[in-house]
Amino acid sequence: MMDTPWGRLRDLHFPQLPLDCGNDRNPGVVYGPDLRDWSDKATTPDQRRMERYIDRYDLRRRRVLHIGIGNSSLASRFHGRVGEIFGTTIDAPEIAVAQSLGLLNYRFVIHNKYSGSDDVVPGKFDFILDNNPTSPCCCVRHLHALFSFYADKLTNGGQVVTDKLGLGWVPEGSSPRWRFDFDDLATVAREVGLNAYRASSSVYVMARSAPERPGVSSLARHALRRVVMLPGQVLRNGPRLLKQSLTSPLGARRP
Repeated sequence: MMDTPWGRLRDLHFPQLPLDCGNDRNPGVVYGPDLRDWSDKATTPDQRRMERYIDRYDLRRRRVLHIGIGNSSLASRFHGRVGEIFGTTIDAPEIAVAQSLGLLNYRFVIHNKYSGSDDVVPGKFDFILDNNPTSPCCCVRHLHALFSFYADKLTNGGQVVTDKLGLGWVPEGSSPRWRFDFDDLATVAREVGLNAYRASSSVYVMARSAPERPGVSSLARHALRRVVMLPGQVLRNGPRLLKQSLTSPLGARRP
């Protein structure tokens, strides 16, 4: 693999990372339950930002792939106004939480994202959300498998959505080189025919061409939902969140 595009990519940009871990059965780094299982934990700030981003779009006929379903808050929030949500996880407790919701257009499976494409995740998706693409990765070969999986599962015009916080996080003991920034993301995305775009200061998007802007009507519905949600959010989080919600932009910026 040294004399392949991914071998050359590793030599040029990521020489600190192993080229091939040799593990085809269960690739990736499997952390302990405290870092891996998110079934009973609160939604993280980066996940909330990603959800706010796709909330701007008309999702009524869209398919959404959520990689790492955690507490299934995304499905709980969007199931009533999306074509279908399909979720993946490597943890049985997260599957149990998803099953308990009983949502008709929410499907979920055990799937290791570094194992690449297979029939376990069927079809293509308009949005793929993954807030932690690289820190559990084991080698450049399986990084290739993940990004090829993104490209294979993305519709024409679809978007892979991630966030600066999750992309740049690595746990203690992992190689700090798995802490990717926007330029790292763009470099790897190009290898599978995708481009990287800054949707905001925190949310990053990969797509084959510049993502479509949400329509005026979908932005208006997004604004109304935020207004309706504000009282409960203020009670939980105080005046700081009110100020942030009222001053943040509604439309995704061009890169």
